[in-house]
Formats: sequence, C-alpha cells, structure tokens
Amino acid sequence: MVMIQSGRQKGHLAQLTVSVILAAVILASCSHEESIEGNTVTLYPVFNNEIETQVITRAAADYATYSGHRQNIYAEAVSYNGDQHDSQYDASGWFLPDEQNPGRWFSRVNVHSGKSYYLYCYTSMPVDEGSMPRFTYASSSNVYLTFSGFDIITTIDPLVSTASAGKLLCSNEFLGENPSQYYPTLSDNSSDPFSFGNYDIGTVETGTFQNHPASTKVFLALDHLFAKATLSFKVSQKYNNIRTIKLIEAYITTNEGLFTGTHTYSFADREFTLDPNGDYTSRNLRIDLVGDAPTVTVDPAKVDGNGMVVLDNDTTELGWFCFLPDNDFPQLTLNVKYNVYDKDGKLIRENATATNGNILRKVTNPQKGRNYKITVNVNPSYVYVLSDDDVQVGEDNDQVQLDVEDP
Repeated sequence: MVMIQSGRQKGHLAQLTVSVILAAVILASCSHEESIEGNTVTLYPVFNNEIETQVITRAAADYATYSGHRQNIYAEAVSYNGDQHDSQYDASGWFLPDEQNPGRWFSRVNVHSGKSYYLYCYTSMPVDEGSMPRFTYASSSNVYLTFSGFDIITTIDPLVSTASAGKLLCSNEFLGENPSQYYPTLSDNSSDPFSFGNYDIGTVETGTFQNHPASTKVFLALDHLFAKATLSFKVSQKYNNIRTIKLIEAYITTNEGLFTGTHTYSFADREFTLDPNGDYTSRNLRIDLVGDAPTVTVDPAKVDGNGMVVLDNDTTELGWFCFLPDNDFPQLTLNVKYNVYDKDGKLIRENATATNGNILRKVTNPQKGRNYKITVNVNPSYVYVLSDDDVQVGEDNDQVQLDVEDP
C-alpha cells in the first residue's frame, strides 16, 4: 500500500495502490529517436496513450481516473555494478513533451551504453519558490526526494515514479498498428521486471529489434502526491426559469498558502511523508477557474462570445486544481464575479460578486490521487423585479448564495 503519513494528523491520510502508465507514443523523428553518440545512448520514454497524462488510481475496489496537462518529467539515472553504486556513470536529465506534436516527447536523458541503471522520475513540484526537490540515492532500498515547503494549491499535478523498466525496442513506427503488444506489463508481483517499487531498467544497450535499429526504451509508472478538486456550477431551476447568470471570474484564494517544513518521498517504500513540525503560513495564492488558466475544463459550448461562462440548471464543469492532502488544510475561498440577464438577454445586474468561505469543508481525510467532485449550487436568496416585463416575485434586492455539495 502507498501511505501518506504526517505526525500532525490522527491516523493515515491515504492508503492507495496506484496503477499508472503515462501518456505518449514515441514516433520516428531525427529529433526524437535513436540518439547514439560514442558510448552514450539517449533514453526515450514509451507510454500507453497518445495525448495526455492519464493516471489511473485504485483505492479498495474503486477506480478513479483523471488527466492532467503534460509536464516535464525529471529523471535520475543511477548506475550500478552488481550490488555496488557505480556513481561515475550516473546521469540526470528530463523528458520533454513536444507541444507541437501531441503524443511525442523529446529526451535529454543520456546514459552510457553497456552500463546498468535504476531510473527514478518526478515532475514539476509546487515547492518553495527558488528551490527544487533534492534527490538522494543512499542505496537501492533508500532513495528519496526532499522538499522544502509546498504551495498548498497548484495548477500542476505533482507526480513521482513508482516503477521503471527497460526493453530493447525499435521505433514505434516499425512495430505495427499495436506497438503496446511489445510493452512490458505493469504488475503487483515484485518478482516481475515491471512492478511497483522496482526501478531497474537493466543494462542499456543498442542493437536491432525485428531487423530495425533499436536501443533501450524506458517504461514508467507514476503516482500523484496531491489530491485534486474539480469544481462544477449549477443554478436552481426556479431562478434559471427567469434569469441567466454568466460568470466573468471564478477563482480560489488563500492567505495561508505555504506549508513549511522538510517533507520526503521514498521511492523504495512509495511513501509521502509530511514534516510533523510543518505549519501553514502566510502566502497569498490565487487559482483562476475561468480564463486562460491551464486548469480550465469548461465546455466551449457554455462560453459566450465575450468569454463568459453561461450557467443553467445543468451541471457545468468549470475547472480543477490540486491540493496538499492534509486534514489540517486551511480554508480556501471561492470568489465569483457574474452578470445577471433576463431571458430576453437584457443586462440587469453587472459585476455582482459572491464568495464561499471554505469550499473543502466537506472533504475529510483527503487522499492523494483522488479527484473530489465539488458542485457549487447558485441559490439566490431573493428573486426580484429586474425587468419591466417581469412578474414581481420578491424584493428588489439580489443576493446570490453559493452552496457546496458533498464531493
């Protein structure tokens, strides 16, 4: 089991087994494939899906899936000879998504042919500004990342590897219509080469596969460090019958956005441990859910020509953010700016605002890798005369209330 632990909490926050293979298929290209110079080989990642990072988590018997935007994957290649660390051949680098060609990746991970490696990977992290996670290899059973503080909410999806494997393969273009038939299968059995907690990619080599030039390709499994919240909106049926609400802005804020302390992730144990002495401290953070932020998932059909999101009594998914899975998580505020129109499209009220002071209050024992679906109900406390043709149904005062449903 993967366990998140913190001395600040009563009990464990999560017990989660994760089955993940990241997204992208490597296609032939002089900038992407078979980079061999002297005794140096460039490692390329091979994934199951073609476009986005797709992470599948398993908690008990329930599976939950969510996607994030593709991120740089940092790689630490640790060389070994038998039981000994052969540090002179260690290498580090990163796998870069090709933004112009979805499903393809560049590689800046160069290792030595004929040498054996463990491969440990992680993505960008919302760590304290100006710092990076620190990678430490003490032995194959004691490998970890150290983090100096976290931003508690983020528009990225922090990931860490839980397994790595290597295989001599040619480019996917030579493997037929179903290249994944040649990929190793991720397993829960520790004796299998591609299994959780095993980061051995074997001896890096070049050669041929099915009479085509080949080199060692790497296969990665990754796990989430944070939980995710996806926000949706809907308007009460009664109000929606006579009025239309269009969102101008929707964003999440906190003024306690930094979680201090020194935190660790153990690759061997697959455990994420929060510093028991860590604390939440002053840092103003804002995540936009309407606009050009990377978290926006709203259906384009719900966006008008002015970029406003048109709400109705159907549930409209707005956007997502990731958050540190901790029971002592501080309050997050949802801030909304909106216009009100009558059903003839006449603007009745402009730049109205509403807030909800603690949108995660119903999330208890948050678990990393879990996507919490939060629905915000727009419930006016008064429906009133806004237009000459309206029937008077209330007072001449508009108060919109936001209620959060159970995730």
